[in-house]
Amino acid sequence: MKGFLRILAIAVALPALVVAAFFLWASAGAYAKSRYAEIVDFGNGVPPEKDTFTLVSYNIGYLSGLTNNVAITRDRALFDTNQSTATAALDHLDADFVALQEVDLDAKRSFNVNQAEAIAKDLKLSYGAIAVNWDKNYVPFPSWPLSAHFGRILSGQAILSRYLITDHERIVLDKVASNPAYYNALYLDRLAQVAFVNVNQQRLVLINVHLEAFNTATRMQQTQYVLALAEKYAATSPVLLVGDFNSAVNREEEGEKSIQQMLKSDRLQPVFAAEEFIDGAIATFPSDRPQFKLDYVFYNPDKIEILEARVATAAAQASDHLPIAVQFRLK
Repeated sequence: MKGFLRILAIAVALPALVVAAFFLWASAGAYAKSRYAEIVDFGNGVPPEKDTFTLVSYNIGYLSGLTNNVAITRDRALFDTNQSTATAALDHLDADFVALQEVDLDAKRSFNVNQAEAIAKDLKLSYGAIAVNWDKNYVPFPSWPLSAHFGRILSGQAILSRYLITDHERIVLDKVASNPAYYNALYLDRLAQVAFVNVNQQRLVLINVHLEAFNTATRMQQTQYVLALAEKYAATSPVLLVGDFNSAVNREEEGEKSIQQMLKSDRLQPVFAAEEFIDGAIATFPSDRPQFKLDYVFYNPDKIEILEARVATAAAQASDHLPIAVQFRLK
């Protein structure tokens, strides 16, 4: 009887140990955590002297085009083509600052290309603030095929700049509290990325965000936080708060629209008038038939003058989002 119980205990314990070991391996990252917030010098020369600048905010969807979040097998040619399309569009804009969301740094799914570095070199941008938000060996998203779940993912956000980035902070935002712990452990961190840039002896604060996509309450909390963060810096410095807010005033399935919180700010304004937010001309998603404005740029008008703002449709379907381009002047 004792022998039977011993065998039964082993039979019960062994699968649990295997599952625990797999989870530890799956959720473990291979990248040094000390490099999760990093400033990189790409060595692309001295910035020009100028008083007007162009910023682009772009969720590149790791350059998977309209296949982002679709369970299909992709080839290297798709990513190479989309990178060429995206960088050609951005190069035409002569961007001085590019804020990227969903950029792969070393991932099996995108053939292990450091997309932030590749885009910076194509655009001859000298500096990069890199913030890692996904460093896993196993990612069960999308749910199928299972073979796509295996393989390193190192991904995140990036702020690329012609001008010296003097400091950089990576802030992890609230996770979805109702999600199981194992889900949150394997999912990406939602970030607010803050870069301080020396522009003509002034400190420009660039805040790059990618907010929660699937849970309204969590997205509301994250929006409140980044608004307070941006308003704090806006009291003393020119601030551009940019990124994918995952909220649109005309997307009914959201319920409560978190972007409305941003529009109530007394200190920050959107580069497009709020009444335009349901206009397809400034919608950014999906890129092949834009209906929703998910991507935004906010600024403090007492310290920044906006000269022009537009959606850069030349990026076509390099991503499932379209980029926003803003020309501005510091006051």
